[in-house]
Amino acid sequence: MQSVRPTFLTVLCILTFIGSAYSIFKAFSNYTSAAVVAETVPTVIDEMKDQIDAQAKTEKESEMIDKILSGVEANFTEEKVKNIGMVSGISSILTLVGAILMWGLQKKGYWIYLIGLGADVIGGAMVFVGIWSGIYVTGSAIIAAIFGVLYGLNLKHLH
Repeated sequence: MQSVRPTFLTVLCILTFIGSAYSIFKAFSNYTSAAVVAETVPTVIDEMKDQIDAQAKTEKESEMIDKILSGVEANFTEEKVKNIGMVSGISSILTLVGAILMWGLQKKGYWIYLIGLGADVIGGAMVFVGIWSGIYVTGSAIIAAIFGVLYGLNLKHLH
């Protein structure tokens, strides 16, 4: 007797197929355009600093904004953009493989999927520094928790 894939699991897998495929494309794009990003970010940051300094009401406000923008610049070097592209690409491939296996009702797909989610969270924490690390890790962890739990609800259907 063949098991039937529940509709909820089917929807989750389709969402993962779409999301992971997009993330793989985006990761490749980030990796290959890292030099352009690293070259462009300082110019954009300088322009933003000039505009903000002109509008700042106090020196303290201006210094705070400059500090935030310097943090942005520190996290968008060529090396960091390439590294996050690799992290995102690897984690997206793992989540895609996991979803494909879960589509076929294989329980090992769930564990591979969780490894992919964890790789994204841990990798982001290793690549980024300061507030950007917190932002990336928090966003990734929230999505990982939601999808990890949703797929976990379907474990009883996996063999």
